[in-house]
Amino acid sequence: MKLGSWMSFIGLMAGIWVIVSPYLVGFAPTYGNPWSGMVVGTDILGILIILASLVGLVGFWGLQLKEWTQERKS
Repeated sequence: MKLGSWMSFIGLMAGIWVIVSPYLVGFAPTYGNPWSGMVVGTDILGILIILASLVGLVGFWGLQLKEWTQERKS
């Protein structure tokens, strides 16, 4: 795997961490409305990070597969 693929995978894990961290660290409210401003903000940020890393992974592997199929045809 190339560096771009690894960086996208690390970005995917970072996005998951951003979503889960308020609950694990204890910043999310334990009573009342669980969707406070901070939790919603981190969830949206985490989803954006995950989407960006998935676009990177799909783009990288799409180009890689295209290159491999062109090498086989030659």
